[in-house]
Amino acid sequence: MSFPIVKKTYKASEIIIDPHEVLRYLGYKKELVTADDIGQVEALLPEARAAIKAAACWGRFDVEVLEEGGISFPYGQVCSRDLWRNLTQGTASGRLEIFLFAATIGLEYDRLVQRARISSMAKASFLNAIGAAAVENVCDQLNEELGKIAAGEGRTLRPRYSAGYGDFSLENQRGIFDLLNPAKQIGLTLKDNLIMVPEKSVTALIGIR
Repeated sequence: MSFPIVKKTYKASEIIIDPHEVLRYLGYKKELVTADDIGQVEALLPEARAAIKAAACWGRFDVEVLEEGGISFPYGQVCSRDLWRNLTQGTASGRLEIFLFAATIGLEYDRLVQRARISSMAKASFLNAIGAAAVENVCDQLNEELGKIAAGEGRTLRPRYSAGYGDFSLENQRGIFDLLNPAKQIGLTLKDNLIMVPEKSVTALIGIR
């Protein structure tokens, strides 16, 4: 069965950015976080939200789980025991479906961080961490929406998994981009070195069980 690629945008005001999560990205230990630390993050949130232009696109695809960690995607066959276990829970091989998505908070956010680097590397670091927390929340929201689709069919989702995790090579980004065409959908491109532009972006797949 063929499914269309779906595009979705998110209001910056609806993205949850937890200051504790931002500080975790910066390496702060939870028990040592102070009110001043929280205040530093909160002071930057209005400026950060003004630069966020969040969007995502997703599609639904058939894959075949083979023996010995092999997985056949529409873009080709790969070997990843880690992803194989994620998709199958270590049980039988066979055909199954996945959701595949790409999400970003937009190019303007990259520009905001670049401008901050000129005057304050500390501010740029905080904005980087805020951006990471923001795009992760976009992924969480989309994950929840896809979970409702699966639940409507009496099915459940496996934990989402990204290229570069475990032994699922980052090279798979090329195939993911071929399938989703996120450049057309949400302005997300992939450089030759596999770095995404905008930088605060995520691709992932989710098994449907």
